[in-house]
Amino acid sequence: MISYISIIIFALLIGSFLNVVIYRVPRGESVVWPGSRCTECGHSLKVYDLVPLFSYVWLKGKCRYCGGKISGRYLLVELLTAAAFLLIYLQWGISVETGAGWLLAAILISCAFIDIDKGIIPDRITLPGIIMALAISFFTIGFRPALYGALFFGGILFLVAVLYEGGMGGGDVKLGALIGAFVGLQGAVLAFILVSLLGGIWAISLLLIGKAGRKTRVKFGPFMAMGGWLAYNYEFAIITLYWQVFS
Repeated sequence: MISYISIIIFALLIGSFLNVVIYRVPRGESVVWPGSRCTECGHSLKVYDLVPLFSYVWLKGKCRYCGGKISGRYLLVELLTAAAFLLIYLQWGISVETGAGWLLAAILISCAFIDIDKGIIPDRITLPGIIMALAISFFTIGFRPALYGALFFGGILFLVAVLYEGGMGGGDVKLGALIGAFVGLQGAVLAFILVSLLGGIWAISLLLIGKAGRKTRVKFGPFMAMGGWLAYNYEFAIITLYWQVFS
């Protein structure tokens, strides 16, 4: 129980930092300096204003200084990070794979929310992420599987981008390569299938309720994040379930 609580607290702190990344990186700002400030009034925030989860609840989702509303997304990012980190720990225990999974989860959450907000997936996150994934692979899945996974997932999304104009952006291609470098070739195939299913279901749902047309661009960042995380954490379980169902 102490381990679980410690991981949740750590993950909430990371989630708080990811909120800074999500807000500042698309604007070309530093994630280190200046310190955190209210996005409404610009007032610098104190340490007690930045306690993950509790500050939001205590302040009832409002800025202490101007009373401006704080987006519930900040709370959502922190809770998602805590859940993702804890589930990764439950799957891998104390291991290098857990550390790699936490890094992947942090990157995926950041990219997903930036894509939702701005419709982009920044190179400032994906390119260093690919390098880190390949470096970590020497201690996890191996360099060759990581390289093949990156080439497969990034390559197939690149083909989609070339063949179907507007169907996939360059940021999606790089995020695909990043996911492939973390999960390897088999995991990349699974991630591609999951992303296609999740994105397809969402697109069809929007068409059916009249919220989108056939040429409406779907933001794939969130679905790539979900598919990549599932492939990393539950690859064996998903493949086993598939064969049990269809064998």
